Amino acid sequence: MADRNVIGGIAVAGGVGLLCNYLYNKYSEKGVQLIDNYQQCVRAVDILRKHCNDVPVVGFDCEWVHEGAVSVLQLCSHEGYCAVIRLCKIENLPRSLCDLLKDRKVVKVGVGTARDCTFLEACGLPTRSALDLRFVAKLTGENAQNLAAMYMDVVGGTLTKSFSLSCSDWEAYKLTPQQVQYAADDAIAGIEIYKTLAKKVSNVNVFEKYYDMDYKPNIHNALESVASNQCCVQ
Repeated sequence: MADRNVIGGIAVAGGVGLLCNYLYNKYSEKGVQLIDNYQQCVRAVDILRKHCNDVPVVGFDCEWVHEGAVSVLQLCSHEGYCAVIRLCKIENLPRSLCDLLKDRKVVKVGVGTARDCTFLEACGLPTRSALDLRFVAKLTGENAQNLAAMYMDVVGGTLTKSFSLSCSDWEAYKLTPQQVQYAADDAIAGIEIYKTLAKKVSNVNVFEKYYDMDYKPNIHNALESVASNQCCVQ
């Protein structure tokens, strides 16, 4: 990976979510897009792949109603395109989505990624090169915290959390705008945290040994920082 100006622009609206608006225009390559059919999913993966040609990292998160069955998958590129994919509504998933998830060259960043990957695997969607941002935080001299706390400390933004939304019906006939934005925010926050912290190491390859690893505080809180004075040339 190379530092190709990964500090892109994503509109932040503190206290009311990360995005002022979400978009349903299937031709848009910016903003949040709700995906609930095969063709939309193909298009979304095409956009994500295009963006990953420059920076092969995506923000990554999942929502579910019942553990082990992922209802919604969120993927956000470094350019600010976030696909909120309703897996529960797409009977036959495109091969391109499966290939993206298991592509080891595309890093999926979030918090609690090991659990998400376990649930996706149970749904027939093996996911590789998932990186828990708590590893990235420790290796760059930051505190390993939950997503909202890291987003505030690292990026300086507010990630609003709501129990009623997190436990809402993610398999409802239609998702509310609040559900769509809530789902998207986690993936957007993940990629923004990574973009900021990646600048603190000379080479992001230092993160590779932690791909697909479950972060265990009692073990990994002892990791030492490898932060460098040289900006990452990925």
